[in-house]
Amino acid sequence: MGLKKKFFPRKGQEKEETIAKVKSQIRKYALVNKTYTKRAEIARQNAKIALKRGERERAKNFLILYKQYEAKINRVNNMRARLERQIEAIEEGHMIASTGAIMEDIRDELKTIATKAAPTKIAEIAEESDEYVSEIEESAEIIAGDPEIDLAIDVTEELNKLETDILLEQGGEMPNVPSDELQYISEYDTEEGKEELTDEELTADKLEDEIKKLKKELEGG
Repeated sequence: MGLKKKFFPRKGQEKEETIAKVKSQIRKYALVNKTYTKRAEIARQNAKIALKRGERERAKNFLILYKQYEAKINRVNNMRARLERQIEAIEEGHMIASTGAIMEDIRDELKTIATKAAPTKIAEIAEESDEYVSEIEESAEIIAGDPEIDLAIDVTEELNKLETDILLEQGGEMPNVPSDELQYISEYDTEEGKEELTDEELTADKLEDEIKKLKKELEGG
């Protein structure tokens, strides 16, 4: 053991040594009481024997000795009880202190969380998030635009003409509910289940046809 540890022990080590000393003293009290109890019982038995022998005064002396040992036992028990209460208080104090330290750590953690999750801060974050969403939606509307405005095309007249045609077809009334039978006409020919060919594919087919014609002419020639 170093000189520093020997002459300047840590506080935790001092507490452990104190508790060890107290427990050692309690064990000594138990051993002393065991001896006193045995001697007190012997003194009482001797007093009984003295009475049987007719030695009344001697019996009284043995009983006095018995009472003295009983008094010593009571004193030792009181001292032991005092030390036991104190050591229990120390152990309970350590438990309370450690609980307090844990509660302090919990408080600091809650303080950190509360700072990050403060109502005002959360409200500010939510408000900023809503603003960003609004800005994004506004940007999307700008990008999408309004074809009628962007292309400067006024279709009001054509729309009115179409409505007039529909009124004439429907007997003067516009349909309130769209008919399920009305289907939009596809821009592509899907009746034969073929997709529209690209310009590159059309050029390749045309070139192949020209090659076939040339072969036929050569064979015929």
